[in-house]
Parts: sequence; structure tokens; C-alpha cells
Amino acid sequence: MLSNELIKFSDGKTDFYEAAVSYFCDKQQSQENKNLLDMAFFSEIERKSGVSREGLDSMAWASNPSVQWAYFAVRDAVIDAIIPTTILPQFGIFADFRTQAPGDITKFTIKPNSFYTVSLSANGERTTHRQKKYNTDLVVAPIDHIITVYTDWFRVMSGKESPTDMFTLVVRSLENAMYDDALGALMTGLESIPVGAQNVTGAFDMKTLVQMCETVQYRNSGVRPIICGSATALMNVIPDSTSGYRLNVDGEGNGRIELLKSIMGYTVMKLDNAVSPAGKLILPDNKIFVVSPSQDKLVKGVMTAGFQNGNQFFDNADLTSNQTYRRAFNFVYASAAHAGVYNIDA
Repeated sequence: MLSNELIKFSDGKTDFYEAAVSYFCDKQQSQENKNLLDMAFFSEIERKSGVSREGLDSMAWASNPSVQWAYFAVRDAVIDAIIPTTILPQFGIFADFRTQAPGDITKFTIKPNSFYTVSLSANGERTTHRQKKYNTDLVVAPIDHIITVYTDWFRVMSGKESPTDMFTLVVRSLENAMYDDALGALMTGLESIPVGAQNVTGAFDMKTLVQMCETVQYRNSGVRPIICGSATALMNVIPDSTSGYRLNVDGEGNGRIELLKSIMGYTVMKLDNAVSPAGKLILPDNKIFVVSPSQDKLVKGVMTAGFQNGNQFFDNADLTSNQTYRRAFNFVYASAAHAGVYNIDA
């Protein structure tokens, strides 16, 4: 769904932006679709700049200041439309993720989630010690992040290099960096849970996992949690044959090995993973999480709209143009909900 700001920017003519979101989010990234999106991109630049390519060579058209403004403005708008759509499904299980305009403040309210003390009473006793629970306000300040790429400006504007390829790399780079930060905040918070019923280390045991789910459920006022983790970690969640469970692998039919869908009424879900700059997976392969997304998300995140700046192609000796894209975001572990982590060491 496109934002109101984007609809206003496009004057209600959103076909190009809807096509761009579909290209990235629906994974319809064929060569034909890429070529069509490139053509639509240049048509949108013509429309926003008011400068037609007809009768002009590519260098004359690309040198027009209005065209250069439209190029950056349209590219920012495309990325702003794509990022939330691709990021939000990944964050949905564990993060309350919001967007804000530059300079705004995003405040989260953390509600109390502990029980009142119930005291024994004697006949004639009017009151015991007074108790009151308070909300906590949390302000998450976004942290600026930048990407600087350089392109042969006139090769792009003449259609000899695909702008869609550059969009793809920028979007995927931002997406991975944001998910990396969000998972880092999640892991930091879960590792701080005191050792006990909600922080267990040992060989996988189905009974222990179900006990953790029950503990989290009733500490979260009865809200049923889900079991989640990376695909590799969830491979440890297998039935125990000694308890009468059986695992049937269909090798002749569809030939798939699937995750367990539910354990004693607790849904099992796979978290998407991310790759660190060193090329390693972020989510561990030996930790299973028990969380209650409908109670309160464990991580609070905020992101501002992106913008970019560039230089003239004559500023660089090789006639390339620098383009710096900046976007501020941040993630913090803060929640009223209880959660659990199962550290599997065997």
C-alpha cells in the first residue's frame, strides 16, 4: 500500500510506483519486467520534470537541472515505497516498526505487565499497602545511515545502464542492514533473560519447550505465544519417538521435509534470516524463541524517509557521478511482554 505522501507526490498517478513495488515485493524480476520498469522510470522523470526527451540527445536531456532534480526525487520516492513493504513482513513477529518524517519524534508506550501483590487479610483490616502500575514512555531516536555509490551518469540517463539494477542493490543493502540491526536488538534483549523457566540451556526436550510456552503464556495474561527461530534452529524441533510421536517424510510424493506446524496448540514459525557484512547468518542455529506478538512486540523500531544528494559528473575525473543515499533507523529491545529462549547445546 502506497503512502499518502507518495500519492501526493505522484499527483495520484501511481502506476509506476505500484509496478516498482510489485517488481521487488512479488519477486517478478524477469529481464522483460526490468526493461519495462526502466522505461517507466524515465517516463516518470519526464512527467515530473516537465522536460521531454523528444528532440534532445541523452546528454542534453540529462544535463537539464529539472531532469536531475526529478531523477533524485523519483528514485527517493521509489525506495521509500519499497523499503517498508519488503521490511515489515520480516519484522512482524517481533518488532513494532514505525516510520516518521525527518525531525519528528516517535514515542512508544510500554505498559506494565506484572501482577499486583495479593496479601492475606485479617478481620477488620481495611487496607494493605497501596499499589499502582505506571506506563513507561520510550523515545527511539533514529540513527543516520548512508550509502554512497557512483555511476556513469550519462550511461544511466541514456538507458545504457539499468537504474533498476541500482535500485535493487540499494534496497537489498538497506533491507539487510536494517534487519541485521533489528535481529541484533532482539538477540541482545533475549540474552538478558535470567536463567530459569524462560531461559533454558541443554539438549532439546519437547516437554521443556512446552513448559516454556506455558510459562510465557500465563505470564502474558494468557496470550498464547508462538515458537520461532531460524530454519536451521527449528530443525531441532522434532518429535520424540519414545513419547509415541512419529515423523513421516514423503520421499516419493512431493519430496519435502517441512517444519512442524504446531506443538500442543503452540504455532511454530520460521524467522527470515539475514547476512552480516562478513557473510555470516545473523540468527543462531541453536536458539529457539517463544514470543507473544499479540501481547507486545519485543523490539521497537523507527525509520525516517530517505533522501539523497549527488555531485556533478565533471566533479570527478572519470566523469562519474557520486550519489549518496541516507536513511535513519534504529531498533531497541523494550517490551511489556515476557519471552523465552531455548539454547540447544546438543
